[in-house]
Amino acid sequence: MFVMVKLDLSCLQDIKDDMDFCCKLAKEESVVVLPGCAVGYKNWVRITFAIGPSSLEDGLDRLKSFCSRHSETKK
Repeated sequence: MFVMVKLDLSCLQDIKDDMDFCCKLAKEESVVVLPGCAVGYKNWVRITFAIGPSSLEDGLDRLKSFCSRHSETKK
């Protein structure tokens, strides 16, 4: 199973597009998502969640940390 998520790049610092988002997420958090451009959806990402609940929760926590770190409005 998967979900497609549209990126709002105006909210993220130093992220150029979906490919850049995916590469930086993998490098910084060891979380791999598919860039939407691979399936014809520019600035979207495909998140697969066919894994156990604890692994999914860990991955989503890492994704949240990544987005917070790259946020235009740091909290």
